[in-house]
Amino acid sequence: MTSDTSVPIARVRDLPDLLGVIPHLLGFHPEESMVLVVQDEGQIELTARADLDDLRGAGHLELLIDRMLLRWPSGAIWLVAYTARERQGWRMLRRGRAHLGDALAGDPICVSGHRYRVGSAHGPIYRHDPRAAPTAASATLHGLQARPSRSTLTQLVRADPHDWRAAEDAWVRGLGRALDLEGDDRPDELMRALAEALRAPGQVTRDDLAWLGLLINDPLARDRVVLSLEQPAAEAWVELWSRVVRACPPGTQDQPLAILALAAWVNGDGALQSVCLEEMDLLGIAPGLKQMLEGLNEAVVPPSEWADLRERLRALLEEDIQEAAG
Repeated sequence: MTSDTSVPIARVRDLPDLLGVIPHLLGFHPEESMVLVVQDEGQIELTARADLDDLRGAGHLELLIDRMLLRWPSGAIWLVAYTARERQGWRMLRRGRAHLGDALAGDPICVSGHRYRVGSAHGPIYRHDPRAAPTAASATLHGLQARPSRSTLTQLVRADPHDWRAAEDAWVRGLGRALDLEGDDRPDELMRALAEALRAPGQVTRDDLAWLGLLINDPLARDRVVLSLEQPAAEAWVELWSRVVRACPPGTQDQPLAILALAAWVNGDGALQSVCLEEMDLLGIAPGLKQMLEGLNEAVVPPSEWADLRERLRALLEEDIQEAAG
């Protein structure tokens, strides 16, 4: 499942507006998906997506709905199924409508190709062209991408095999630099290198990307990096750490992937965050940061709470340091 909290970017006046903005809130055009849009006090608070196949089991869709209503008890939820198999889409929509009851924001919608139906499998048919909606143009102006499909996100987290030799060479050079660096100096060096790289994330050299990827493995340095992330800088972090991940040789991407997943979540890009978590699953890696992010997803915690969460993490880390000193 992916979920995204969004700042106000457009006024949703009708169903075409809603369908036009959904791909931008998710970051891609969904396929074979159930999308749930939480609306509370006139604002879209959360847009969540899950594969239809993952929701077919008894109670899976209902549990997802309950988690959202637990966080927004006064909210209402739109249900939109995207599928080439309309009959199965409507079967899921009926389940969701029955479970939501009065919390249903409006008639369920089933999108299939270039058309959509509203209300039921026999409801009226409308032409589906999300790119033509005013909300799509407004979202684009706000910098929200709508990628062709979710699979294109994997390109951001996987290195080209043709670059692996160059990545390994840069990593070896980084290991040589690390020999001249005392362990206590690594947090300061990582913070210095990170600040320098964030000035122009798209222009960082391969050696400097590898240096960041190597230093982030130091636990104390990593803690300082996590606590330094602020929401206004999250977009630049996503650009930088996606490049770091691609610049790391196979087998060394776990910690950079975890940092990228965190930055994506704080930036409201739940789709990219989910892809990072899935990539770590494929690698058989479970850094502590990954477990924290999975917990936030399960609790449907919006990125707007990151500032408070960061201060709580800071207090916990300071408490651990004091106990160790004692």
